[in-house]
This record gives sequence, C-alpha cells and structure tokens, in this order.
Amino acid sequence: MTHRTLIATSLLTLLAAPAATQTPVTGADRVAIRLDHIDRHPATPAAARRTLSRIDRAVTEACGASGFSLREVKQATRDSACWRETMADAVSQVDSPLLHQVYAERAAGDAKHAL
Repeated sequence: MTHRTLIATSLLTLLAAPAATQTPVTGADRVAIRLDHIDRHPATPAAARRTLSRIDRAVTEACGASGFSLREVKQATRDSACWRETMADAVSQVDSPLLHQVYAERAAGDAKHAL
C-alpha cells in the first residue's frame, strides 16, 4: 500500500468513526426513531398527511410492530403509551404548523372511533 493510500484510508476511517459510534439513547422509558427523507415543511394537507404517515410507520416499528405485523398487533401498538408519547414527541420536533394540524385532526378522529 502506498503512503497516500494509507493516509486516505486513515482519514476515511477517522471521518466514519464518529458516525459509527453515535447510537441513540434508548431505554425502558425512551424510544428513538430516525427519520430520513421526510418533508419537514409540508406545503399542503396531503403532503402533511404523507409526512405523518411516514412518522407513524417509524414509530409503530420502534414500539414493537413491523410492517408485516397483523392489523391487530399494529392497532395494539398504536394504542400503547409508547406509541402515543413517541408520536407526539416526533411530531413536536418537526416545526410545521400544518403537520401539527393534521396530527390533531387525526387524533380527534381516532378518539371518536374509540368511543
């Protein structure tokens, strides 16, 4: 290996190391989700609903149900404190009044169906 290749490899290793060692803090009372490729500033209600749907899928998986889970398992997960708290936290971290509005409307609709 040449000297230049070794230096380049070392630099790439150093640059990659911090990203590889950063892990989300989780525990019994905390769930971490990572959302890539979401519209943080949806311009329309339809875009806000798509963003909310992506957040919902990530939170549902983080709280115990996968995309392949039965509908009843997904619903039980969505009824859990883990899902409610993580969903509310994730939506609050996206600075979008339209997303907050769509989330509030959906929560009100879910509350009506629960009665």
